[in-house]
Amino acid sequence: RPRRAHDQSHPRLGERAANRLRRRRQARMGRDKSRRLSGSRDFRQRLVLATLTSTPITIRDIRAGEGGLCPHEMSLLRLLDKVSDQHVIDVNDTGTKVGYKPGVIVGGKGLEHDCGVHRGIGYFIEPLLLLGLFARSPLSVRLKGITNDTKDLSVDTFRMVTLHMLKHFGVPLEGLELKIESRGSPPRGGGEVLL
Repeated sequence: RPRRAHDQSHPRLGERAANRLRRRRQARMGRDKSRRLSGSRDFRQRLVLATLTSTPITIRDIRAGEGGLCPHEMSLLRLLDKVSDQHVIDVNDTGTKVGYKPGVIVGGKGLEHDCGVHRGIGYFIEPLLLLGLFARSPLSVRLKGITNDTKDLSVDTFRMVTLHMLKHFGVPLEGLELKIESRGSPPRGGGEVLL
């Protein structure tokens, strides 16, 4: 059906053209410069890459109708909150949309984080290793939860393989350590490691 003049949102433009003009104005004003992503796939990698490149992101449609963010994903956001500063994390009420504006990776000593029992500690160590390489100060964090499960790399694999692989990328091994203080398995956890 052809649009009449009184149906249009702008007197001289059609609705699509008016929306396009509005988006251009917002972009010029710096309101909406975040990269828009969809779905829960590669959630960790998206957050890590956004942090390392200082690129704001908005992730929509995260398990819409299924409860949104999982407990381990919320825990990862809390961990990012501990190791960085001057960032903005905005999660909507349903957990289906996350807005993330990265800040500075500050690192820190004596940090503690309870990873919960939904995923293994390896799920959290992987992004921490990458972010820790670019932190302003050394990172020392105690992680509590499941040390060995079937979903994620075990802490033993990180200690014996992954940390030693980093030297091939020019990372000095002095001061880089993963100490396993106690072990924990599903469903109760109870493990504790110091990275």
